[in-house]
Amino acid sequence: MKREHHLSPFLRNPPARLDLASLPTPVERAPWLDAPGAAVYVKRDDQTSRLYGGGKVRKLEWLLANPPYDDRRPIVSVGGIGSHHLVALALHLQAQGRELHAWVFDQVPTRHTLDDLAVLLSTGAKLWAVPTRPALPLAWLAYRTWNRPEQAGVYMPPGGTTGLACLGFVEAGLELAQQVKDGVLPAPQALYVTGGTCGSCCGLALGLALAGLPVRVRVVSALERLYLGTTLLKRTLGQAFAALVRAGLRPELAALGPAGLLARAGVTWSIDHSQVGSGYAVPTAAGEEAVALAASGGLSLETTYTGKCLAALRRDLAAGAVSGPVVFWDTHGANDLRQHIVPGWEARVPMALRRRLIRAGAALPAAT
Repeated sequence: MKREHHLSPFLRNPPARLDLASLPTPVERAPWLDAPGAAVYVKRDDQTSRLYGGGKVRKLEWLLANPPYDDRRPIVSVGGIGSHHLVALALHLQAQGRELHAWVFDQVPTRHTLDDLAVLLSTGAKLWAVPTRPALPLAWLAYRTWNRPEQAGVYMPPGGTTGLACLGFVEAGLELAQQVKDGVLPAPQALYVTGGTCGSCCGLALGLALAGLPVRVRVVSALERLYLGTTLLKRTLGQAFAALVRAGLRPELAALGPAGLLARAGVTWSIDHSQVGSGYAVPTAAGEEAVALAASGGLSLETTYTGKCLAALRRDLAAGAVSGPVVFWDTHGANDLRQHIVPGWEARVPMALRRRLIRAGAALPAAT
């Protein structure tokens, strides 16, 4: 268990936290992204863990150390067949000798998506698959029918986003502020981070506010407006702040409330839906171009989240909409996952999902 962390000075009763991440993650200059009047820095959260990095590990440090996720029961969670949350959770549970149960929906079967699916099934994760997000209640019904109550897992929300989990990114905001104080980078005027369940951006906003670092947090949505909007962001912000209060946030800070804390520090936020394209996890031309450019700069991104986030930053830079020091927060777990893929994983793909993937053009061997 980790004891001391950047949040310790602010909390009287900090929750337990596992030692899963290698922190702080580095900050690097990215002159290949610069525009007139703007210097870009990359926060390399792809390097949080040698097992499987990315921003999800920051959440799992807190989640897996505390009830209801700290016993030996399976965990059941939700995501696409290429979900980074599910992959990170499956690998870290496997390292603990535990099992993942997952309710999954179809995504465009890119190579990246299929690699993530291969890792999920190679860990022994059990899948209940449906074609679309609106059909997820059917996966829940099948799961409840298939499993007796004593066999069922404990539910973890999509993205692992709970108030407690957000503390991982509150700490990340404080971590970045410390790097500014240490001279690793100048104080940024803007920070670009992808948005899904809003745990990362809300935690960062609160951490930056606790540090007194005025930054504009630009949340680049990977989801349609129906699924990610102001209501979700404010609700998640409130849940994260409530977790801080439960952990003994200093009374003078607790009295401010989340909006007051951000306003006092000059931390603002906005949501950008311009890069969603035709839907969640559907690649866009701008996202693919951003992924290719990032590869030339030494970053491994993907087309669902981080590629679209970088595309938004590039568009804003080209339009002169952002200036000064800018941080691009790389939340992607870019580890080489091939070592985790077990030969024959394809045989564990649920039959209905297999048929849908083949119809969508995925090259899967015939079932035997």
